Amino acid sequence: MKNNNWLKWSAYAVAGLIVAGCATYPDQATTKQMAEKMVFEGFTYSAEHKSRLVQDRSQQICSKIGDEKLTQAEAAEVVKLARASIKFPASGKLVGDWKTGDKLAHNGAGDRIRNGKEESRKENGALCQNCHALAPGEINVGNVGPPLTGYGKQRGNSEAIAKYTYEKIYNAWMYFPCSNMPRLGATEHLTPEQITHVVAFLIDPQSPINK
Repeated sequence: MKNNNWLKWSAYAVAGLIVAGCATYPDQATTKQMAEKMVFEGFTYSAEHKSRLVQDRSQQICSKIGDEKLTQAEAAEVVKLARASIKFPASGKLVGDWKTGDKLAHNGAGDRIRNGKEESRKENGALCQNCHALAPGEINVGNVGPPLTGYGKQRGNSEAIAKYTYEKIYNAWMYFPCSNMPRLGATEHLTPEQITHVVAFLIDPQSPINK
């Protein structure tokens, strides 16, 4: 009997702690502010590097907590901002050289901080292979995103497909608000010219991705 009473009162105590914890837990907005403050203060590198921690409007909208969902109005705003961010190459040509695009798709250089300094590099890479399957037979590829094997073979290489592909690489949130796809052009990680080469890698019939 004593054991049963002990278990009963222990259960009441635990329930009381849970209720008290829930009552003092901050709301989502406060939680988000606290988390951002902790990350910012814990980042000890230069002010230039700290600027990466400042969210733009789209990132603020997309930063949800727990089961919080993106509203229709928020999604529409993200799409609008993404569309406004798109910049096309000065040449007007959306399809570059697939061989250069192949190198970019496998290149992870750029924007990495090592020993407190940004790494030296000639240009940033796209590192598509980090998230996508690429040419047939490649083993060292990711599966976070859908496979791109046969991308052009399946879709063709029309002007419309080239434009869609360019925009998707530049800022995927124009088509898929708050997706995991990095906004490679909007963040200036890749130049418009570099993106044209990645487009060529994806849609050119001669590219290994379409063999």
